[in-house]
Amino acid sequence: MKNRFKHSINYIAVQIALPSMIVGAICLFLFKNNSNTGFVGIGYFLAIVIGVLNSIMLLPLVVNTIRKIKDYPEHLKALVSLLINIPLSGAYLEVL
Repeated sequence: MKNRFKHSINYIAVQIALPSMIVGAICLFLFKNNSNTGFVGIGYFLAIVIGVLNSIMLLPLVVNTIRKIKDYPEHLKALVSLLINIPLSGAYLEVL
């Protein structure tokens, strides 16, 4: 996957966004199937951490996109993956 990204910040953003999306979905799935209250605490913590981490990563990614606009398709992929994850973590908090 590293070959697809010319800029390291885009690679880092996708490496943060995809695993956090997968882990959040797994926690939600486990909670809904087991109704174990332990997953609620873990899910809340992970959703808050995921939301904050993705929000923090958004600023350098936008700055890099503006500075190096000629590679916009690459930046767009990273921005979309990161921007999808922010409201998704909010939705996880709503469901839990």
